[in-house]
Amino acid sequence: MASKKTRVAVIGAGNMGRHHVRNYALLPEAELVGLADINPESKKLAEEYKTRYFSDYRQMLDEQKPEAVSVVVPTPLHREVGEEVISRGIHCLVEKPIAYSVADADALIALAKKHKTVFTVGHIERFNPIIRKLKEILDQKRVGTITSIVCRRVGGFPTVEPKTDVIIDLAVHDIDIINHLLGKRPTDIFCHGSRTHHSKEIDSAEMLLGYGNASGFIQANWLTPVKIRTISVTGSNGCVEGNYISQELAYYKHNMKRENGGFSGFVVSMGKLEEELIKVDFEEPLAVELKTFLRAAEGDADAQIVDPEDARAALEIALKALEGAMQQ
Repeated sequence: MASKKTRVAVIGAGNMGRHHVRNYALLPEAELVGLADINPESKKLAEEYKTRYFSDYRQMLDEQKPEAVSVVVPTPLHREVGEEVISRGIHCLVEKPIAYSVADADALIALAKKHKTVFTVGHIERFNPIIRKLKEILDQKRVGTITSIVCRRVGGFPTVEPKTDVIIDLAVHDIDIINHLLGKRPTDIFCHGSRTHHSKEIDSAEMLLGYGNASGFIQANWLTPVKIRTISVTGSNGCVEGNYISQELAYYKHNMKRENGGFSGFVVSMGKLEEELIKVDFEEPLAVELKTFLRAAEGDADAQIVDPEDARAALEIALKALEGAMQQ
């Protein structure tokens, strides 16, 4: 007997929305029943993946009656569209950030609780294999006491000018990851931002987050000619370096032997690193994220979706960082 497929739909067919459509169409546990977008060109995407196109998402919800929906619209519309989905008792995944404001995030969280629907947020890097493996390594205390986490999320300016700044659009990923890995939220937030190519928003930012004995540093911009997505965690016993794009992870153990021989001996001893390349099974993070969302929608209590309260915290921190950058 074939297992039940979850009826799913996507609202928004922009750069990220089209990947939601593609993944749902390929997932055996999903039945893609509709795509809604105000751009009529999106009908071609719907035809490509053999689903129905709607210019009005409300009409799609009425006629197709999906059980789970991805909301992939511009951030200022997250609350309006998310509320329409959730109020109908439909499970909802909203792309990051959770909303345009903390008040909007609170409204969505409260509505989901009222209607007892699964509500989660597309912090996709949580589902990157290197982050899942990295969390395992840190929980095993292989790096000892964590002192710092450094993230770089940089690349060239998008072909279409973003509607938001680089902190809300990019750095919010790393804010969430640092919070997730440390298991807490920062007590101190410092941020420098600048605008180079964007007509009105910050397109380059450096952020320092204080977590008591540990710190988080984030560099995010649309200026660096090459796309870089890396994370480095340093602790009392060693460090781990990860690359989100290639999904490579390496562990380096500290060598702190005290040897005689002056400074040259010290340099040689510090150079003798123990390197371990950690095997990570390559997976598309979005596919893993959507599978996990559908499992939660079907009632799997073990499905580790992103808690919307975590997404709310990441947004609140990003907004405080942006406020600090704007005051310079």
